[in-house]
Amino acid sequence: MICRLCHKEAILENSHVIPEFMYSSLYDEKHRFQVLSTEREEKNSFEQKGIREALLCSDCENQLSQSERYVSLVFRGDIDLTIEKDGKLIIIDGLNYKAFRLFALSVLWRAGVSTKQMFEQVKLGPHEEILRQMVLNNDPGTPETYPFILSPLVHLGKPQFNSIVQPTPSRLNGHFVYRFVFGGLVWVFLVSSHKPPDSIEPAIISRDGKLTMCTSELEDVSFILNMARELKKHGKFKGTR
Repeated sequence: MICRLCHKEAILENSHVIPEFMYSSLYDEKHRFQVLSTEREEKNSFEQKGIREALLCSDCENQLSQSERYVSLVFRGDIDLTIEKDGKLIIIDGLNYKAFRLFALSVLWRAGVSTKQMFEQVKLGPHEEILRQMVLNNDPGTPETYPFILSPLVHLGKPQFNSIVQPTPSRLNGHFVYRFVFGGLVWVFLVSSHKPPDSIEPAIISRDGKLTMCTSELEDVSFILNMARELKKHGKFKGTR
């Protein structure tokens, strides 16, 4: 089989699209998480591992694991960072720009090449190959190249880590964006060949590792609420973690 990243023939690993450590808060006491489907014909199901498929060879898996390892340490609080809060704003300083960018871009690219239904709405077109080359060559690009903004998801002031939501497309000032939810954050990736709008520039991670986020109340995130309404309509929104 052919590795989707290096394009070499190899035995492929069972690769995660969203890394396994992002699923940790979803597991119950039996190490299961519930998968909710908005399709009327499909039943909710339980899984014991995050969504995986044959995508990458072992060498490419090891390459991506380097940035994944770094971001997992950030999420665990094991990296020395400066964090300031100013109302809804959270300002983080001291991030490893290259590792953090490569992690984010690799998730976007993997979602784009995935054949799983979970990621079927992520269609990268010509950007797929550009992103592949960036990830393959450990090239994080400039802050303005496929920028992303992050927003911690909260409900009544409490962080919400127990959801991974199907990525969906949208528009932002004429640019295509894809919205992901994992790790307690809404990730909004701008996929465009044009300069990003000035309005998001303050929220893009800088080369010196500074990142500014603005919290989002669960009740204000419309695409998540729309999914919840669909689940409720089909009688599937019950007993979830």
